Amino acid sequence: MTGRERLLAALRGEVPDRVPVWAWGIHPWLGEVDPSIQPVADSYLDRGDLLCWWGGGIGTFGSAAHVPVEVKTWPSRLPDYDERVTTWHTPAGDLTQVMYVSHHGRPGYVRKYPLETFEDVRRMLSVPYEPWQPDCGSFFERDAELGDRGLMLANTGVDPMYALNHLCGSETFAIWSIEQRAMVDELIDVFLQRQLDHLRRLLAQGVGPAFGYVGPELCIPPLQSPRDFERWVVEPDRRIADAVHEAGGVLLAHCHGDMRPVLEGFVRMKADALHPIEPPPHGMTMAEAKRRVGGDLCIVGNIQHHDIESMEPRRFREVVAETVRAGMPGGRFILSPTATPFGWPTMTDRARENWTAMLDVALEVGRY
Repeated sequence: MTGRERLLAALRGEVPDRVPVWAWGIHPWLGEVDPSIQPVADSYLDRGDLLCWWGGGIGTFGSAAHVPVEVKTWPSRLPDYDERVTTWHTPAGDLTQVMYVSHHGRPGYVRKYPLETFEDVRRMLSVPYEPWQPDCGSFFERDAELGDRGLMLANTGVDPMYALNHLCGSETFAIWSIEQRAMVDELIDVFLQRQLDHLRRLLAQGVGPAFGYVGPELCIPPLQSPRDFERWVVEPDRRIADAVHEAGGVLLAHCHGDMRPVLEGFVRMKADALHPIEPPPHGMTMAEAKRRVGGDLCIVGNIQHHDIESMEPRRFREVVAETVRAGMPGGRFILSPTATPFGWPTMTDRARENWTAMLDVALEVGRY
């Protein structure tokens, strides 16, 4: 099988010739990376299965309407970070976000979210909705360049709940989830309708067959209850899955965290695949995941990035082999780490050995 055939077979519930092996972030357009990471990137480009994300944009607050914006940056009180202030001038007044931005590519931190009050919500909703007109030319160009080596994964836009959470932050979202549930329902529905509109425009241009999105992790325990996950992720996202399936496509959901309280929700959502299914101690074994949902959901992942960085190589090879053997029965399994190889500017010798070993072991053990 080609990489494309192998990935599609796993995502569609068929049994491929061997277990696909995917490393998020490695794709043919990567360019040169740090010399310590380059051998890993080259190995996965040469022998791995390439699942390559593509996004067509979706506008400000999910709308193509023009919103004047100002961005100002100045030194912050945190060493090696600047403070970046973004101000959107909406018809009903200004919305402001303040972020700490690293000088060295480290994760950023939000100091102030755009949505903190009901007035902020009113300002966001004052932006008229205009459907985004995606330019899908780059999708087809990259798909042609990728060829049979792998599969393009078109971003539907983030999960509708995440679109709201991203604007208000988890703390405000948690308060609103108790005090303003009807408003949360309404706002998630606004973003859902915009996501569906965007998805249908992608489908109308022939984008597919694989789609994916991120964000459900912000509505799982301990941040939110399983009840709220059902209400604000499973129910709306099923509409997205239905639209993808009606066009003959498949949908991958990306969700970090402990899946044990919510795992079956992704089946009810009608997702075809779930990444990354984090292993113990803060997640579940591949055997448990297969037992619970393996007949309905392609399990993507289960190799903890921290283990790649820190585990003794001989033991790591054993862990990979155990994971592959547990995931293989019946197909619906793609071996993948929980994060990219680019967590640090450079890669240690141990991490590089383990990244390569994961590919070696999977290709050796994972043949059907």
